[in-house]
Amino acid sequence: MRFVVSLLLIFSFTSSFSQVNTERYFQDYKSEGFMYSNSFGFNFATGNTNYFELSNRFRLDFNGPDQDYFAITEYTYRTANSRKSSNKGFLHLRTIRDLGDSRFLLVEGYTQIQFDEFLLLRNRMLLGGGFRFDPVALLDSISRKENKLKIFLGTGIFYEFEKYSIYPTEKSSLMRSSNYLSFVWSASKHININLVNYYQPALEDFTNFRYALNLALSTQITGKLFYELRLEFTHRSVPFAGRKPSDLDVKNNLRFSF
Repeated sequence: MRFVVSLLLIFSFTSSFSQVNTERYFQDYKSEGFMYSNSFGFNFATGNTNYFELSNRFRLDFNGPDQDYFAITEYTYRTANSRKSSNKGFLHLRTIRDLGDSRFLLVEGYTQIQFDEFLLLRNRMLLGGGFRFDPVALLDSISRKENKLKIFLGTGIFYEFEKYSIYPTEKSSLMRSSNYLSFVWSASKHININLVNYYQPALEDFTNFRYALNLALSTQITGKLFYELRLEFTHRSVPFAGRKPSDLDVKNNLRFSF
C-alpha cells in the first residue's frame, strides 16, 4: 500500500492584517510597515518508495514610502529510502529604493549566504546591487489598476565567493552579472501564476553561468485550501567535482492558509 501526504502550511502576519505572500522577490508597495511570514513544508511517501522532506521559509519585510527592506531564510532537508538526499539552505537580505514617483525604475542592493551539502557547496557568499525595472508601472491598464499583473526586470553585478567540501579545499571568487525576470499574474480570482527566472554569467567567461527557474501555479479549492504545483529547475554550466549540471524538482502540494 502506498501512502502519500503533501502538506504545506503558510502562516502570514502583518502589523495590521494577514496576507499570503508567495512570490519571494515581490514587494507589496501598497502596505507600509513591517510584515512577517513563515512557511512550513512537509512531504513524505511510504510503501514501494520511502521519501521524507521538511522545509521552512521565514520572511521579514519593512516597506517604507520610498525604500523597502526584506530578509528571507530558507532550509530544506530530505531523505530517500532512509538515506539523506538533500540538506541545503540560505539567508538573503535585500533593500530596494524608488528613483521616481512612477516606480518604473528602482535601485537595489543585496547579500546572501548559502550552502548545499549535495553540491559539495560548504559556503557561498554574495554581495551585489543593480537596477530593477517595472514596465507595468508605465501602463494605464486594468491589470495595473486591479493589481492583477506584476513584472520586474532586474540587472546588476555581484561578487561571489564559494568554498567546497572536498580535500584539498577548493575556493572560487569572481564577479557575475545578475539578470532576472519576476512575474506574478492573477489569472482569475482563484488562480495565480508566479515565476522567478535568473541568468548569472561570470564576467570573465560568459560560458560559466548559472540559470534558475522557479514556477508555481496555485489554484484555490475552498476559502482556506489551495492546490499548488511547483517546478524548480537549476543549471550550472560548470558543475563541480563530477556533479550533474542540472537539477529539476517538481512538487504537488495542498496549501492551507490562515
